[in-house]
Amino acid sequence: MNNKGFTLIELVVVIVILGILAVTAAPKFMNLKADAKTSTLYGVQAAMQSAAALVYGKSIVKGNHKEAFSTSNTVNIGDEAGFYGNGELFITYGYPIGDEDEFERLVPLDAAGTYKYHKLGTSIKTLLVYFEEDYKDPVTPTTIEDPCIVVYQIPEGPGQSPSFNVNDCI
Repeated sequence: MNNKGFTLIELVVVIVILGILAVTAAPKFMNLKADAKTSTLYGVQAAMQSAAALVYGKSIVKGNHKEAFSTSNTVNIGDEAGFYGNGELFITYGYPIGDEDEFERLVPLDAAGTYKYHKLGTSIKTLLVYFEEDYKDPVTPTTIEDPCIVVYQIPEGPGQSPSFNVNDCI
């Protein structure tokens, strides 16, 4: 007898193996958008850290890096390379305050409206960066634990550094 073809058991085994592969591999490819957004936020975090370090250097030169926030505690971010704004920038303990307008002068986010700065509450202590498509106006992130944001928190005292954290996108 000349048998050409597969038996039913062979076909079932192949289908089961393909099903197992699909179940294990599919989730890794389904969340690529969230992974890409998270990676982009890490880039924004790095830009913010670099700008804050440049401001701190200017503050050390000026000698006001140990002073708390006041309307007279500023550094000049004139037309030097690496800075997009100009004039005086408000600082606290040598670092930028957590204000949308002040940070926008240091690290301008794209004009297309993909990212937005958001001051948490009314204080200058915490600034968030988020994807506009994730939080439609007037809804904005409400806590530092919200997903898909960069969190900037000012230093609490002299000699301390600000904190920069990225919450992964889901």
